[in-house]
Amino acid sequence: MKIFINHFNIEALPNVLTNLNDKLIKTETYVQIYSLDGIYQVNSSKIIKLNAVDSDISIFKDYYKNFTLIVDNSYFTEEFTNVIPPEHISTKTQKCIFELHKNSSIKLVIEASYIEDKNIFNKHNSFSIVPNNIYFEGGNNLDINDALVKEELIVFLSLLN
Repeated sequence: MKIFINHFNIEALPNVLTNLNDKLIKTETYVQIYSLDGIYQVNSSKIIKLNAVDSDISIFKDYYKNFTLIVDNSYFTEEFTNVIPPEHISTKTQKCIFELHKNSSIKLVIEASYIEDKNIFNKHNSFSIVPNNIYFEGGNNLDINDALVKEELIVFLSLLN
């Protein structure tokens, strides 16, 4: 399950990241590949084809202060492969995962893309990391109105405000 913050200003994210530094538990880097045949994810050891399983969404208007949440129960199944279609586009992505405590039922995820510096005077390849997505992850049967889950969401939303 993914929980998105409706109309979150992603450009404000670098200013609030310092509030989250002590909550970072893991960083993953991978290449996301998009083709007419599907979506693939490549990390250092494997190639995975992601197969979407769509589900309905729910909207929780003004869940906390001015934050409206969109709950998406869709998910991907993974299929190991060793073939990537020749015609595709790809993006290198860094995924940062944050938790409030070790047994949290909610994780905050911030994804960022590596953007190549196209400065012709720069002799070395350099990249900027630009945040492009933020959402919460939880188990498939998570109730976001459960008191403990809601408390965790509100803490994260307060840190992002």
